[in-house]
Amino acid sequence: MADNVIPFPGAEAEPDDAPPFSQADIQAITQQLIDELGSPEAVLQALGAFGGFEPFGGRGPFDLMPPRPRPKLLRKRSKRATYVVRLDLDDAKPPIWRRLRLRSDVTLGHLHGIIQVAMGWTNSHLHQFKMGPSTKDFMMMPFLTDYDLSEGETDGIPENDVRLDQVLGEPGHRLFYEYDFGDSWHHTIKLERVEPWVDGQPDASCVTGRRACPPEDVGGVPGYEDALAGLRGEPSDNPEWTRELLAWLPPRYDPEHFDVAEVNEQLEQGLFNPDAWHPGIVQLLAQGGAQLSPIAALVSRATRVRVELTDAELDAATHRYRHLLTLIGDGLKLTQAGYLPPALVKQLADDLELIDSTWPFPASTEVNTTPVLSLRESAVSLGLLRKQHGKLLPTASAKRMVDDPRKLFAHIRGRLPLGRHESDRDAGLLALLFTAAGQEFYAARHEAAGVYGSLGWTSPVSLERALWHHAQDSLCVLSHLAPGAKDATRIAGALLAR
Repeated sequence: MADNVIPFPGAEAEPDDAPPFSQADIQAITQQLIDELGSPEAVLQALGAFGGFEPFGGRGPFDLMPPRPRPKLLRKRSKRATYVVRLDLDDAKPPIWRRLRLRSDVTLGHLHGIIQVAMGWTNSHLHQFKMGPSTKDFMMMPFLTDYDLSEGETDGIPENDVRLDQVLGEPGHRLFYEYDFGDSWHHTIKLERVEPWVDGQPDASCVTGRRACPPEDVGGVPGYEDALAGLRGEPSDNPEWTRELLAWLPPRYDPEHFDVAEVNEQLEQGLFNPDAWHPGIVQLLAQGGAQLSPIAALVSRATRVRVELTDAELDAATHRYRHLLTLIGDGLKLTQAGYLPPALVKQLADDLELIDSTWPFPASTEVNTTPVLSLRESAVSLGLLRKQHGKLLPTASAKRMVDDPRKLFAHIRGRLPLGRHESDRDAGLLALLFTAAGQEFYAARHEAAGVYGSLGWTSPVSLERALWHHAQDSLCVLSHLAPGAKDATRIAGALLAR
């Protein structure tokens, strides 16, 4: 034995050349640790606390873990089907479950949102899916979430690239979902039936279920069981802990409550498909936190109906920008001060009816005719015009789109919200969301300021004033696409859609 090795009292010293643990020993120890600590991640974290300590044959703790199996995806269905699945909250007694009808080709990223709504969670914590499709393997490599990807994780398959029919193929197959790695709410999704898909039916609907979702951050299944015991008035070994749990429960919390109509209404109104909408909305939802947050409620209202503009609507919406581009032609010399010539200012004001008889100044300069100034400046911000050597020139993309309202609208949609700073872009996106939800933004500025604040923005002045100021660039574009607020709700909705 080496001089610096201290044997355990009462134990015989082993020779230096004693063989290391066998693979079977390692697997048995690993499974025991997983059973005791709850997950492979918890085991890795605990073993990592040993640092450089190498207790097993001179190898570090991470060397003991067998390679994690990677999910083997099933073949996609050739035709879309309806999956009838049962969603259970594991280890909940009495059972908490939902029966759902799902589109077979929804992505796992979309399914995460469905589970959150159907169960009643608030999307306030991280999650992960693990593939079956038969037995549950704690060592199975989970699918990568957006958060994993943002943290630089690349070893795995992104959940947004995986369809439901690639993890559940036939009745009896199971998929495993964990939400909140602190409370460790484990769920099992079991495929019960496969039915023909009927066009027009929702992507997800709830058929039936039992019992309310546990409150967030209650301490997982053990904490929830303690809370239920407290609700029943049972004696507790730790009365102070029970009082804290009961105080944590939402007002009038009823663990037996379940309303299938309520769940389906929330699925219909609150289900957000990130692939169908402006990517900035996803970023706002991430900033805003929980599913029941102010921004989530606003997004639900604004994206309830996906707007597809008709050719006539697209022609009318882009009319002002197309007319400006037509008058600019291949280029136009600006005044010495860098403004449009007075004759063009008047022509634009008259042709586009930008001012009326109540306007207090003559339409002779852009300074006196701010609607013309805002149209020209917003066209520059949108990448349609550019200044060069005292001239105003159309961009190459503008030349290609001047006679194509659909392409021009798509270009504008891709540039919004405008702003040099994130505070400008968040404010502009909020302006579009409130307008798409049918609310005039100025009238809704108090509510909008509350949402703006929930995203983390503060201001030394009134937050309402700050929000209004930062949203101006995007509001200017919306005012020219929907003059006089005519059809502003539909225009804003179309600007938010992909």
